[in-house]
Amino acid sequence: MNSLTQKTVLVGIDWADQTHAWHVQDGQAQTAGLLQQDATAIQDWIQQLRKQYPDSQFAVAIETTKGALISALLGHDDLTLYPINPAAMASYRKAFAHGGGKNDPGDAMLLCQYLKHYIAKLRPLRTESPLTRKLAAMAADRRRLVDQRTAHCNGLKAVLKTYFPEVLKLGAARIYADFIIAFLLKYPNLAVAQKAGATRLRKLFYGIGSRAKAEQRVQLLLDATALSDDSTLIETNSMRVVALVSLIQTYNAQIRIYAAQIAEAVVEHEDYAIFKSLPGASDLTHSRMIAAMGDDRTRYEDAGSLQAATGIAPLTTQSGKQRFVSARWACTKFLRQTFQEFAGLSIAKSKWAAAYYKFQLDKGKSPQMAKRALAYKWQRIIFRCWQDRVPYDEAKYIERLKKTGSPIYQLIKA
Repeated sequence: MNSLTQKTVLVGIDWADQTHAWHVQDGQAQTAGLLQQDATAIQDWIQQLRKQYPDSQFAVAIETTKGALISALLGHDDLTLYPINPAAMASYRKAFAHGGGKNDPGDAMLLCQYLKHYIAKLRPLRTESPLTRKLAAMAADRRRLVDQRTAHCNGLKAVLKTYFPEVLKLGAARIYADFIIAFLLKYPNLAVAQKAGATRLRKLFYGIGSRAKAEQRVQLLLDATALSDDSTLIETNSMRVVALVSLIQTYNAQIRIYAAQIAEAVVEHEDYAIFKSLPGASDLTHSRMIAAMGDDRTRYEDAGSLQAATGIAPLTTQSGKQRFVSARWACTKFLRQTFQEFAGLSIAKSKWAAAYYKFQLDKGKSPQMAKRALAYKWQRIIFRCWQDRVPYDEAKYIERLKKTGSPIYQLIKA
């Protein structure tokens, strides 16, 4: 339902944690009220609408795509949900409240008005398959855990720099490495580590790396001089480090559990073969791409819609003779991050991707800008594979570049 008929009733819902304001418009007749965040209350309200407007279709405008309220409203054949971008609604609201004022009942009414005027341009929310929703939730939750771990790791490094900087010189690729965690839980300061002696330190390090590296680490610790002899500073910072390391250890374990669950689930998805064919992508990346694309093949009108929705396409602003091109910041950051990270992974596994990335660098682009440009190219390919339900074929794509006389093909040959 992307047009209004005589049987269409408009509904605007300004959602909140506990109580939602709603506004219903049927021609000139309008009603409004409040709805409690309760399963029974929501179902009773839907039945009330059906009784008041028999044989009608309800177009519902709401500024979210997730949550208990959305779950309760989806699945009803006579309810079509239209998610409204909060930024778009904020701009629309300013036309009626110049001072920036906001109230929930008024917002519910404005949502109705917005839906009435722009329904043809809005896309209804479709129910994804349980597996797609599961993968999307797990991928997003895992990423949140990774971001939280990063925050704790930054805090850990900051504390270590004040009293125990030798840990940062032990050669760990990541501060959350298992051997760093094991070491700091046992020896949270230099004095304790040196008191343990070479034999115990060597035993700890032997289990997690080469003997040569273990000897280097032991010697570094034994030869070190404490940065500070302030006993209070050392004691309190040691306690803080143990607390942070314990948290990071928990994050490590949970992130691994998520990764294993995602890897187990993603292979069951009907689109797995499409995303598995992409060079350089892991099962974690596969799950994030499946979440980004969804099940509904009408979700994106074309590749350009996908590029804009994920923030990969630049934003062009033109006024008179002036034209500005900037990054598109108003997007779902998780989706933009997904495609940019995949572009980076593909460089080592795809000949044309490597050639194109080098071409962008040679033009003076930064690595980040070059990866974003590569992601832009990849999204056109991914969109077509997804639409046609066929895996990506590197050889066929390179042959196509050759036939069309693409300069990228010449770069591959060089």
